[in-house]
Amino acid sequence: MTTEKKSLAIATGKLFLGLASRIIKSRSGMTSTEQVPITMFRDTETSSSNSNSFDWESSFFKWRRRNDDGNTTTTSTTTKTIVDEDSVVWEQGWKDMEAERALKKITSPGFSFSAAGLLFPYHLGVAQYLIEKGYIKETTPLAGSSAGAIVCAVIASGSSMEDALKATKILADDCRLRGTAFRLGAVLRDLLVKFLPDDVHIRSNGRVRVAVTQILWRPRGLLVDQFDSKEDLINAVITSSFIPGYLAPTPATFFRNRVCIDGGLTLFMPPTSASKTVRVCAFPTERLGLEGIGISPDCNPENRASPRELFNWALEPAEDHVLDRLFELGYLDAAVWVEQNPVEELVADESSPGSS
Repeated sequence: MTTEKKSLAIATGKLFLGLASRIIKSRSGMTSTEQVPITMFRDTETSSSNSNSFDWESSFFKWRRRNDDGNTTTTSTTTKTIVDEDSVVWEQGWKDMEAERALKKITSPGFSFSAAGLLFPYHLGVAQYLIEKGYIKETTPLAGSSAGAIVCAVIASGSSMEDALKATKILADDCRLRGTAFRLGAVLRDLLVKFLPDDVHIRSNGRVRVAVTQILWRPRGLLVDQFDSKEDLINAVITSSFIPGYLAPTPATFFRNRVCIDGGLTLFMPPTSASKTVRVCAFPTERLGLEGIGISPDCNPENRASPRELFNWALEPAEDHVLDRLFELGYLDAAVWVEQNPVEELVADESSPGSS
């Protein structure tokens, strides 16, 4: 990897993380259940997920507007508006609702995994412990941004976290040898195609919410929870991870006819479909000004890596022993949280929010 490309990748990553941090800190007064307004992708826009053209006119006339009575309307006739108990407006297509109904039941709490850059092994370690102790089941709703979205897809696929860690080492080794800047997206896509099973989209439908950020005309958080194919799901998680200068030599990417970038910019830890969501953050939460986080390096302050180490590892592909350590740190932090939240007191089955 050339010094120029490495410097550009690091500079871009630091700029992006700094911007995300400022946005997160501006919302630090929120409680753990409060969210910014979120829109679900409409099913009428999913058919063109691989298109390189943008339907400007259609996009312009599909802006939401709020009525005086508090309801939300759209120009589309294939959507349903839901206002949850936190007064968050959710705009869902029929395919999204059908996917949720098909679940029949879900297990609360759901788990939301933060954007994390290349700290992916931390989330894998957390997931490993939660699966072992019965907190994450096949019916547990999941949500994530960037690296968090990838781990959600891995969990839903039924693959082992140890195998995912091995795949992460392959990715890191490739980037150390050939460079990260401008090519991480292609390497990541190739790895996901090989690693994820062909039915991963079926396993993820209605269960996994992937966050992306639409940047036209202003940053706007969008959630995707219905996937037409394995490729469609991979496109979603690649878009959710799209830090300009890292994934490709472009300032943004197209996803379902929208100009998008990394979901962590607007939805650092997106909500799940469960009545309660436990949020998992790979960074020290005090440093980011976050509150109401369940699992993070702050769970184990004496055993965690320094903030500088974590931010450096998030931007550059680390050596294998560091990736192993990140996995262990996530595992141990989850253990601290589990000790304080007994499974028999927390985990319970509930009806799917999409069922009647």
